[in-house]
Amino acid sequence: MTGKLADMGLTSMFLIERFTLQRVWSGLTDDEFFWEPSPGSWSIRRREDCHTPNPFGGGDWVADYDLAVVSTDWAVNGEPMTTIAWLMWHFGSMPGRTAQLDYLGGTESADSGWTSPYRTDHPMFTSAAQAVEVLQAGWQELRSALRGATDEQLEQPVGSWGGRPTLGYQNLAALFNEVSHHGTQVCALRDFYRGRRP
Repeated sequence: MTGKLADMGLTSMFLIERFTLQRVWSGLTDDEFFWEPSPGSWSIRRREDCHTPNPFGGGDWVADYDLAVVSTDWAVNGEPMTTIAWLMWHFGSMPGRTAQLDYLGGTESADSGWTSPYRTDHPMFTSAAQAVEVLQAGWQELRSALRGATDEQLEQPVGSWGGRPTLGYQNLAALFNEVSHHGTQVCALRDFYRGRRP
């Protein structure tokens, strides 16, 4: 039987999927995926085409990144514009990786950084279809993991944020926040992409 905390998580997943993710993954094209909304937008690029000094990735494709930009006050200066491709690299594999965490019955530890694209290598999607496939499969894996989760599992300590102990359900809340707000960014970029056409 699904515990109350898992049931709340499943309800959150239903709402995020219905109002955000369906708009993220339905009919996403490669043109939208790589469209740059402004000059200097961060994206996923071939290594030789990268124009940021600290990209992520060890292969032929990398994610733009610049430590000097992110070390400034983003609340004042704003974040760099990104493509949908960059956003999907950032959060697209997180749901599936979360389903692999030990407190949900997997083998990975939340405290290891397994779900963070900044601490572990995440896939570089070179097409919209790849990104959508991984996001949808991971979302389903997480849903399945939650259906079997007990309150005791979700109340396990899984690490800490800034020295503050974190429990499993708090880790899930952080994931839902990531998927929801970055998914909303993807939806907005898709709207802007459509609106730019005559």
